[in-house]
Amino acid sequence: MKKSTISAQKTVVILLLLFVNIFSVNAQENGGQLTDTIIPAPSIEGNILQAPAEQPVAIYLPPSYNASDKKYPVVYYLPGFGTPTRYYTQYGAFQGFFLKNAMDQLINEKKIKDMIVVIPNAVNIFGGHFYVNSPVTGNWEDFIVKDLVNFIDKTYRTLVKPEARGIAGHSMGGFGALNLAMLHPDVFGVTYAISPGLFDKEGINKHLPLTGERYVKTFFEKQEELSKMEECKALANLLYDGFHEFEILGDSWTAFCFAYGVAFSPNPNTNPPFINYLYDKKGGKIVKNEKNWEAYESGFGNLEEKVKKYEKNLLSLKAIYIDYGTNDEYIWIPEGCEYFSGLLDNNNIEHRLLKHEAGHGDNLRERLEKFMLPSFSEQLQF
Repeated sequence: MKKSTISAQKTVVILLLLFVNIFSVNAQENGGQLTDTIIPAPSIEGNILQAPAEQPVAIYLPPSYNASDKKYPVVYYLPGFGTPTRYYTQYGAFQGFFLKNAMDQLINEKKIKDMIVVIPNAVNIFGGHFYVNSPVTGNWEDFIVKDLVNFIDKTYRTLVKPEARGIAGHSMGGFGALNLAMLHPDVFGVTYAISPGLFDKEGINKHLPLTGERYVKTFFEKQEELSKMEECKALANLLYDGFHEFEILGDSWTAFCFAYGVAFSPNPNTNPPFINYLYDKKGGKIVKNEKNWEAYESGFGNLEEKVKKYEKNLLSLKAIYIDYGTNDEYIWIPEGCEYFSGLLDNNNIEHRLLKHEAGHGDNLRERLEKFMLPSFSEQLQF
């Protein structure tokens, strides 16, 4: 082979390597950074369910973050019941949605502006904590509003004002997003709830895992089993045996019943499972406990009173989005969304009610990429 031919081949190889290297560098420059970290969670320290006082968080930084010194708005996204953060970051559990890929593409295509996205942990030993304060599960509301927001603001270059903070979520997380925005307009200025857990006036009666005969019977059976044990053994059984067993059996709704109870009707001074249950057993009969029923109903429901009580807070929010599927298999959710929207209308509270022909989460990726993230890009202050 002639030297000129070999030289030409070497030149082609070198050019190809340079092209690949330049392409790789450009790809990195045009991509954001996803970090999984553990942050302090003093607000939930000492909880009865022994959730650790350090919690995992996923943080996405936009492509321009390391190449600039500007500050960014932040979207806090709350996952639903039984949904680990990695479902959004590693597994593509929702129609192949990966947070980093989605954000990179939307930003590079200029469909959204550069912003930080944060996804905290949603799961405890029962499957979920509903982002509320409870002496049994821990103060998860405080964790989000204080521990998490303060950590992000101190660690990253953020715009430290409610106009530049959004809070969103799906299902249990959708409830959490609306609830926390309503309670803390001094922290969050925009909220976007997808398929949120909301009850209209009859919603709790249609939530069979809470009021259905099968699940009520299962609750009393488990309560009786625990009552025969010493308290330390009962707690160990509750934490390490009982709900793992439900999970293995595929009975996540029974776990949901306990999770909902310890979140919204907790009693740390009673025996495990530490719940003021919405029913009592009297003379072999199961009867409604009116006081405890009210606490259960006030979890996802009691919306008329909440809107009235927090009217000024809701009016101060820049934007409220309620997004649900008309074919949601959990019928109380579409009905609850419509009811809540009607209450907001009656109080002249501006919001957007978005409906789509789908179920509870079978087009979640589309809602995130085409609706939720662009809405925050439009509404947040940059």
